Amino acid sequence: MMSDWTARNPYPAGDYTETCDFCGCKFRVQVSKQDGHNESEEYYCPDCRKEFRVRASMTPQVTKINDRTDGRTIRYNEHHKVQ
Repeated sequence: MMSDWTARNPYPAGDYTETCDFCGCKFRVQVSKQDGHNESEEYYCPDCRKEFRVRASMTPQVTKINDRTDGRTIRYNEHHKVQ
């Protein structure tokens, strides 16, 4: 249920660890929401820049935990241009 406070102020709505399915990089994602202001927001893998999406009121904060594990240096969008 929406309250006046949650409609005017962002609040923490998620804090989880994700592993990129392209490069294997592990990173932390922190999501904030604000009632009535949540939209599809993008965030990116810190190593290969693959785009991910989540419903939130602002772009999620991403903090790298571990480097990529695939041994490559190519970015996600460069990989898809080559194929």
